[in-house]
Amino acid sequence: MAGNVSKNAHREGAKVLLSRWGGEIKMKSVFENGKLRHYAVCEKSGNTARKAKDLM
Repeated sequence: MAGNVSKNAHREGAKVLLSRWGGEIKMKSVFENGKLRHYAVCEKSGNTARKAKDLM
């Protein structure tokens, strides 16, 4: 399922990605140690991962 969603679409929310727990996956960004880091968060369970694919 995640193979046909581009990297840009993850950030823009063009498609709704669902996690294995049934919640929506949102991409978030945080600025720490002088670097901008992106991570995926499941809205339902609160689990986080580096890539949205890891939550599916």
